This record gives sequence, structure tokens and C-alpha cells, in this order.
Amino acid sequence: MAKVALLIGVSEYKPGLTSLPATIKDVEAMQQVLQNPEIGGFDDVTPLINPQRQAMEEAIETLFDGRQKDDLVLLFFSGHGIKDESGKLYFATRNTRKNLQGKLIETTAVAASSVHKFMTNSRSKHQVVILDCCFSGAFAEGMAAKDNGFVDVKNQLGGEGRAVLTSSTSTQYSFEQLGADTSTYTRYIVEGLQTGAADRDEDGWISVDELHEYAKSRVQEVAPAMKPEIYAIREGFKILLAKAPSDDPLLMYRREVEHFASAGGGHISDAGRDVLDELRHSLKLTPEKCAEIEDKVLEPYQEYKRKLKRYEDRFIKEVQREYPISDNTREQLKRFQKVLGFTDENIALIEAPIIANLQNTKAKDKSKKLTANEKFMQFIRFFVVALVCFGTGIIFKGYFPGTPDKISPSASEECQNYVKAQNVKNSQEKGLEISYGEQILITGNTTSCKQAGTQAFASGKYEDAFNNFKSSLKKNPNDPEALIYSNNTLAAKNGNTLKIAVSVPIGTDIDINLAEEILRGVAQAQDEVNSSGGINGKLLQVAIANDYDDQYIAKKIAKTLVKDKEILGVVGHTSSSVTRAVGENYNIGHLIAISPTSTAVEISKSDYVFRTVPSDKEAMKVLAKYMVKKLKKNKAAVFFDSDNIYSRSLKDQFVTAVQKEGGQVLQENQFDLFSLNFDAAIALEKATSPSQGAEVLMLVPGSKTLNKARDVVRENHQKSRLNILGGDGVYSQKNLDDWGQQAEGMVVAIPWHIASDPKSKFSQDSKKLWINQVNWRTATSYDATLAIITGLQKQKSNTREELQKTLHSPGFSVEGGATGKIQFLEESGDRKDNPMFLVQVQRKAGTNRYEFVPIKP
Repeated sequence: MAKVALLIGVSEYKPGLTSLPATIKDVEAMQQVLQNPEIGGFDDVTPLINPQRQAMEEAIETLFDGRQKDDLVLLFFSGHGIKDESGKLYFATRNTRKNLQGKLIETTAVAASSVHKFMTNSRSKHQVVILDCCFSGAFAEGMAAKDNGFVDVKNQLGGEGRAVLTSSTSTQYSFEQLGADTSTYTRYIVEGLQTGAADRDEDGWISVDELHEYAKSRVQEVAPAMKPEIYAIREGFKILLAKAPSDDPLLMYRREVEHFASAGGGHISDAGRDVLDELRHSLKLTPEKCAEIEDKVLEPYQEYKRKLKRYEDRFIKEVQREYPISDNTREQLKRFQKVLGFTDENIALIEAPIIANLQNTKAKDKSKKLTANEKFMQFIRFFVVALVCFGTGIIFKGYFPGTPDKISPSASEECQNYVKAQNVKNSQEKGLEISYGEQILITGNTTSCKQAGTQAFASGKYEDAFNNFKSSLKKNPNDPEALIYSNNTLAAKNGNTLKIAVSVPIGTDIDINLAEEILRGVAQAQDEVNSSGGINGKLLQVAIANDYDDQYIAKKIAKTLVKDKEILGVVGHTSSSVTRAVGENYNIGHLIAISPTSTAVEISKSDYVFRTVPSDKEAMKVLAKYMVKKLKKNKAAVFFDSDNIYSRSLKDQFVTAVQKEGGQVLQENQFDLFSLNFDAAIALEKATSPSQGAEVLMLVPGSKTLNKARDVVRENHQKSRLNILGGDGVYSQKNLDDWGQQAEGMVVAIPWHIASDPKSKFSQDSKKLWINQVNWRTATSYDATLAIITGLQKQKSNTREELQKTLHSPGFSVEGGATGKIQFLEESGDRKDNPMFLVQVQRKAGTNRYEFVPIKP
């Protein structure tokens, strides 16, 4: 029995069909697995790239001609499929074109009927056709095709002893996945063969139907609307395509990961993590190899979440622009939905809570009667938002309350969403956003000098770049990006450098100021060390990366930083969920990362991840003690986000801490902010009912559920007036502006406050440098950068491995930290002996604004 295959990839087309660069990689990937004697074991595999019609049809005829009955013949096609007006299927070639009336010139494409004839005339009774293509219902816009969206693949290509696998069922799109060389369908066909994971019955062989089921399930994790199909008759289903390893430790581990990932919708539960950890030890697998397997298994789930977020951002922007949305806008959203590969059910789940929230907000707005002065102020606010959004660089002071230096985040939700949507769009179009000075990432601080500086830096004109960045800082001294770029330019001029990176979420709805708060700490530490001669004579350069607080993008950034061997350390990432997600990438690349803001206890498991912020355990001890001992309250309701690792960690640690103090926490699932059915009024009524008797509300929302936490604050202010405690995630000027008087008295635990030590060197220097007070995120970011600088100063070789050992050393310490002495625990990389501070929301004397003021525990 012979096994032969023809692999066709068409990437180049005449006008009317888009190019498909991934098809070439599809062919290469398929060729590799089919030729591998341990997998496909094919005797002859022929690739055919960008053929003319005549060459393609001849190659297909030759493939099936002269075969024996038991021969296995496989035809793979990656490219455009075309359905004409009568429903006939064609495969496009590089010279496929249309006539003046816009109809397909049939002799320029290979007809499925011809392929069917070649297969029928062949003596082989084991034939497999794999089609990775969408079937365009019309060759070009305006062609009046009679199309019901269905392509009759079974009747046009099917037959006895034959199996036809398709990436799509009709006039759907076949998708190219972000960051992948191959198309989505081929990617998982190859993955199923290469890893052996498609061997569902674990008999050591991968049959056609097993391969189809595996690829289909993986594809629909990324694009639910994309429906791969199999058309087979009798023996066609059970054609054996490839061998699969038996008793392979890697495959055994992978199957367990797939089980837990599927059960958790792309999230591995704590119980699942324990199982996998034990399995890794018993199979004697390295953490690096297990992390690689998990990344591969979880990648489609992460891609799906990324696309959900993209649609959500777009829909929010559209409904803010017009609601109800017009037919034209709905048509555009439908096109976006189709490209993303989402079903109507997916879209409904995204849109429903957004619309409900919008209608609720509009109803409340209608109930308010605005005075003439309020209407005028509302117009001014909108006008300033528009100017800031569209980059005029004009900053208005004093036109309305809450705008001392720039527009208040709470007053610019539309602006934030606009900037966020544009930044995410740019990220997808241009690739990852990582810059030493060649591009502006924080658009809100743009000046003409700064723009000129980035252009000069990109051209290698460092003197001009340095002068322009300095001029920009004179106009806007509060801009950390410009200060980092200024120092980077100075280092580039010097030519003797050491490099680190900082990863922050720019253009997200977490908090418009958060990225700048972190960058100020990094910039201040960089500026100090470079001003004093650098690190052992070498000036420090800092690459700024924008990870959007998105796990998928953050992993891509982490992998990019790991590959750049000049990068010796990373400050970041921001949220606990992202920091945990990228931890294994840094472990594998032996690159240390110090997070200044990730507090979840679960992060304390990575050899190369440190943090300068105390874990949630320490913060919750302080809050629990304050609740029970100071407030004399014993029963709390915790409002948390079950979908957020940071929020879950705070909740768990608070429960433990309260119980140790002799208090009690109410049943937790009643107060899940992530629940689609969550209603603040109903939840608060339950919490304060006689049977529950909550005396304190604990708020630990995730970044996506802050608005629901705000509703809890509002309802409590109007009705219950219970004491409110909060995790450090609610500590921001944005929340103060949004919540105002309703949050007065709320107590939050944070790792540092400038008022706790106003005469310290860091406090004094930061006021001079930034012309303003800084918060705890700037302080812990400064400490993270300072720890890396000090670690590098203590070594001669400047290697990643040596830096990791230095920071883990029991003798390592930094005395000049903003938040105190910097030391890390040997076993975890957590911050050692860092104090926690309690701050309370209080009204600023003589104003209508609020601030966080330190109080005694």
C-alpha cells in the first residue's frame, strides 16, 4: 500500500480575490507532518505553490491516476473556493479572473466536478480531501449570485471510500489567527497530527473522523461560527491517516490540560492546577515543557477572549455614538461579527448587558432636571473631551470642577473608549507596541516637540531627539514617557547601555492614569541612575511595552522580550491575571519580571517573577483587624469578581483573615459582581436582611466590574449606610471623581502613601520632578526599577541568570526604596516585611472634591 499526497497552496491572485499569505505556511506545515515517518509516514508528498489552472488540474489528475485499490491518496487545498451562480464549486488558481460582467471565467479555475471525476476514475478506495478555504458566493461585489449560503460539497466531491474535510460549511470566512503563520483550520489539523492529541480512542492511530473532531473542537474555541464539516461514506470515516504515540508523557500531560481547559472554558481551576502539578512530577516533565504545552492548549481560548473584547469595545463605541443604533451601523457590526467568527448567540451575550446598562443610565439621566448653568457646563465638558480625544493638545484649566491639569477620567468615558478602540485597532494593524523612543504610546501627552523627538529617534538623529524630548518636558513636565525617551536617547548617544523593559496597559478602561503612574516610578529611577553615571558606567535604556492588560497580547510581548537577549529585566505586569499568565514565559526565558502592582497570592509560584507590592494576604490582615478591632463589626459581605484572579485572591484572603479575628463573612456567591444577573439593590437588600445581617461591605471588584461596585456604593449611600472597605484596586482618582460623596468614609489598604513619610528623599524628589504628589503605584514601580538597577550594579557579567540569583539571595537588600527596605523572600520572590497603610475617603477642606487620607489602623 502506497501513501501519496498533493498539497496545493494558492496565496497570489488576480484583482477580485484577496491574497492569502498563510496558505504557503499551511502547505509547509502539512508536508512536515505527512512526511514524518513517526507520524504520517507518507511515501510521496508533493507541494504545489501558486499554480496556473492548467498545472493545478494536471497535478490533481496525476495524483489519482494509476493508483492501486489499497493506496491512500490525500489532496490538500488551501486557498479561495468559488461558488458560481448555479451553485457549482471551483478552486481558484493564481490566474483565476472574471469577465467584464463580473462573472467567473470558468476556464481559469479548477472545477470541483473535474476533481470528482479524477477521484471516481481512480482505483484507490482510500481517498481523503482536505479543503481549507471559504467558498465565496460571488466572485466580486455586485455579482447577483443565487446563493442560500450553502455549498453542496458532499454531492460535488463525495463518494464511497472517500472522506472530504472542510474548514467551513458555506460562504463563511476561513480565518487566519492573529500571530499564527498558518490558517486556523490547518493549524489545528497539523496540531492534532503532530502531537497525537487527535487520537481520541488512544489506540495509536489517528483516523479521519478523529482528526475532524479534534480540529473542529479547537477551531470553534476560537471562532464559534466557523463550522468545519466531514463528508464521508462507509469506510471513509475510518481511513487511518497517521500514527500517534502511545504512553507518551507529553501527550498524557496534554490530554489532562485539555480536559481542565475544556471544563473551565479556558481557565484551569485550582483543583486542576494541583492535578497537573502532581502529574508533571510523576511524569518527570520540566516546568518549561509543561508551560509550552499549556500555552498551546489555552491559545485558542485566549484568542477567543481577545476577539470578544474587540467586539465589546466596538459595540460600546457605537452605542455611545448612537442609540438605538441605525440599520447601517448594525450591518457594519454584522460584517465585523462574521470576520470574528461569532454566532448570533455570542453577540447577544456581549450586547445584552451593555444595552441594559445604557438604558439604565439613560433612565436615570432623564430623571435629572438640569439647570441652564448645568447644561452649559455639560457642553463645555463635551467640548473639552472632543479636543482631548482628537489630539489638539489643548488643556483647559478651571472650566469645570475636576480638571486641574487635564480632563478628569470620570468626565471622559467616551474619550477613553475612543482612544482605547483606536489603540487596540492600531495594535492589531501594526503588531506589538514596544518603543524605546521611536513612537508615542501615550497620546494624551503629545506635543509637537515630542512628535519631532520620536521621528528623530527613529532616524538615529539622537541629538535632535534629545533636544526635542527635553523641550517637550518643559511644556509638560508630568510626562513620564518623554522622560524615559529622553534618557533612552542619551544612552543611545553614549552607545554603552544596559536595557530593561516596562509593560503597562495604555489605552484601557482600567484607569486612564494607571500606566502613567507606573511609568513615573520607572522614569524617576532611570533618570536618577543615569544622572549619576549609570550602572557601572553603562546608561540604562527602558523599552515601554503596551500590553493593554490583555493576557494574549501580554504573552506575545513577554515572548518578544525573552527573545531579545539584551533585555535583562522587566517591570510589570499590572494586573494579577496578566502577571500570572506570563510567568512561565519569563521562567522559560530566564528573564526576571518585577510587578509593582500585582497582589494575588497565586503569583507566588514563579522563580523569575518578583513583586515590590505586598501580597493580598498582608493587606487583608490589616483590613480584617481594622473591621473587627477598630470598627467593632463582625459580619461582612464581600462583593467580588469571580472571573478575576486578583479579586478572587482578595476575597479568599479577607475571608481567612476575618475568621482568624473572630468575625464572619456571608455566603460568597450571592455577591458576585461578574454575574450577568447581578443587581446592586437586590444584593444589598439580601446582605442587610435580618437573616444575613451584614455590618460591613467589602469591595474587591476586577477592572471590568468597577461600574457594578460603583452601583453598590451608590445603593449603600442611599439606603444602608454601612461601613465600606476596599482592596487597592479601588484606589484611584478616577473612582474618587466617579463615586464622590457616596464613598465618603470608605477605608482602603495600600502599601504606601506620601503623607506617611512626606520628608523622605523619594517623596521630596518626586514632588520636584513631577510637580505633583505621586501615589503608591509610582512608589512601588520606582522600587521595582531600583531593585533591578541595584541587582545589576552588584554583578559584573550582567546576565539574566545572575540577576535572578542576586535578587533571590538572602543578602540582597536596597535601603533607599520609596516604600522602605527592598528585600525578596527566597522561596517566592514576594516583598519581605513591607508595611501596609489604611487610607480613608474624605472631603478636601473647602471643596467638593474627595481624597484618600491616611488613618491609624
